[in-house]
Amino acid sequence: MLTDLSALAFTIPARDALGREHVEGKLVAAEEALQFFWRFRERTFKRSGGDMNMIPIPYASVESVSVRATLLWFNPRLLLKLSDPRPLQEVPGTEVGGATLMLSGRDAVREARALIKLVEFRQADAEAQARISRLSELEKERGL
Repeated sequence: MLTDLSALAFTIPARDALGREHVEGKLVAAEEALQFFWRFRERTFKRSGGDMNMIPIPYASVESVSVRATLLWFNPRLLLKLSDPRPLQEVPGTEVGGATLMLSGRDAVREARALIKLVEFRQADAEAQARISRLSELEKERGL
């Protein structure tokens, strides 16, 4: 079992001119669920940052995770698509059932690819655990 966590810092730019809903956060591939930490970025003249909010996203509801960069390494983005739109409904700047997360840093694309591999592994592990529990329930029903 993997015990290390892979985390990726991101921002979601504000959609208004004053930057009121600029979001910053971290996406963490924990063992039990994908953890989406977020908060509002502090503005220059008004302290509006606040506490971090954490949204657990079960690996079974993650439809796809991909990385996209324009012009080699400029403006890398992580595209997160969910089968259930409810977890991200309170986060500003997200679409229904998904989010486009802007990445920054020298190694952002490499870190995003490592996170994607870990998420895919955890998805496969969660699917295997669900199948094993379903088989054991069927065996109990049949009395085997």
